[in-house]
Amino acid sequence: MSYFVKINSKITRKYEEAGIAGFKNLRGFLKSLRFQKTLYLGSEVVKETYYDTPDHLLSRSGIVLSKFEEGKNIFFKVENTAFLSKVLNKLEKEVFVHKIGIQDTLSDHAFYIKDGITALFSTPFSIDLENVINNANPNIIVTTKAKIYNIISGTGMRVSLAEESTSIKNLETRRTYNVSGLTVKLDSENISLFLDEFNKFNELLQRNCKEFLEINENPFDFARNVTKQIVIEPKPKKKPEKKKKTTE
Repeated sequence: MSYFVKINSKITRKYEEAGIAGFKNLRGFLKSLRFQKTLYLGSEVVKETYYDTPDHLLSRSGIVLSKFEEGKNIFFKVENTAFLSKVLNKLEKEVFVHKIGIQDTLSDHAFYIKDGITALFSTPFSIDLENVINNANPNIIVTTKAKIYNIISGTGMRVSLAEESTSIKNLETRRTYNVSGLTVKLDSENISLFLDEFNKFNELLQRNCKEFLEINENPFDFARNVTKQIVIEPKPKKKPEKKKKTTE
């Protein structure tokens, strides 16, 4: 089953923990909030695997293709990098989602993914999309373990807060990056009614929990940038010193 999902980036904030006492201070901050109730909902493990060809033909064409796994909920996902790059502008983006089975591979659903890409992009492609998809391989794997909390304010605003431990593995560069952080999401149905309160909540969080720094990149760019190949430039060779002429 395939469908398109609209994602409003105004209602999600992501943070990276830059201090060792981040989660401890966070819990103290949540307890200090007046007229708000915090409920622990449980834990979850989410895995997202990004695919591309060895020459990065998909990402160079503006396509981000991934497999998302959360329990029995598994699907392939297609995003447009042009929209992803505008996340900081708080725009609404559209994502193509195609549900699959546990044992299904990318090649099993190449035809449907190709149709999703074609529908998601307004400009036609000069490449054989189905062939490119069949030749794509996993290149970045992001695994996140999270503890989920629900915060309910006295006004009725609901916020989902996830304490996350994430491992990012780049199969091409063979680099791994481990990071702790937060995902804060407005869960209220009426977004416009609670958006100002949600923004104020995040301002308070940043003011009281300075260990958490907001991530100003979309998840794909963040994973790619923190695990990219490190290039060490060779030191410039020193010119041999000219021997001074000695006079006898």
